[in-house]
Amino acid sequence: MGANPPLFNSDRDEADDFISKVEEYLLLNDNVAGFNSPKKKVALTLMFMQGPEVAKWTKGVRAWLLQFTPAQNTKDLWNEFLVKFVLCFQDTQAHQKARTKLQTLRMKMPKIDIYVVEFEKLVRKANYTLGSPEMNQHFITGLPMFIAEDVLKDPEPTTYPEILQKALASVRAKQTIWALYKRGNQNQNQTNNYRPPQNNWHPQSFPQ
Repeated sequence: MGANPPLFNSDRDEADDFISKVEEYLLLNDNVAGFNSPKKKVALTLMFMQGPEVAKWTKGVRAWLLQFTPAQNTKDLWNEFLVKFVLCFQDTQAHQKARTKLQTLRMKMPKIDIYVVEFEKLVRKANYTLGSPEMNQHFITGLPMFIAEDVLKDPEPTTYPEILQKALASVRAKQTIWALYKRGNQNQNQTNNYRPPQNNWHPQSFPQ
């Protein structure tokens, strides 16, 4: 059930997202036979790790798995695997890097979808809480001023979904207005450039 997690090839910037996607996938399939086995969870995760940069590490983890008896197949095994993964692949400076990027993140009109995806990803990486008053304010700060003004109009939103909804509505409205204005200018230019057809016919004199 659900889409497979994206393949991981040792990119430290993607390590947090990879483990999050794996855990989501495991949770969705919790009722499937075998998915509640910590040992099989590790083996499945290794299947989503491919490429020369991770080959040696995954081979070592598979050898490590074979040492465990059925009685040792407990939640501690999965937790120990996560520790190994963090030590090898996760960037110890990832939180600080994400916080620095958040300070300079700005939306470029009209690409609000890209802004939202990047904002939410950085909030998670920075270990901040999405929807907190501080993050809501940060989201608004990154919007163009004319979008932020619309968002803060009464009734002023108080939750992240409300802020997001008003921001999306403002962007759509601005795009519609700009399209109509552009079309109006084009029509005006065509009117201004219109010249009536010239009558170049002149009467001719015929010999008597």
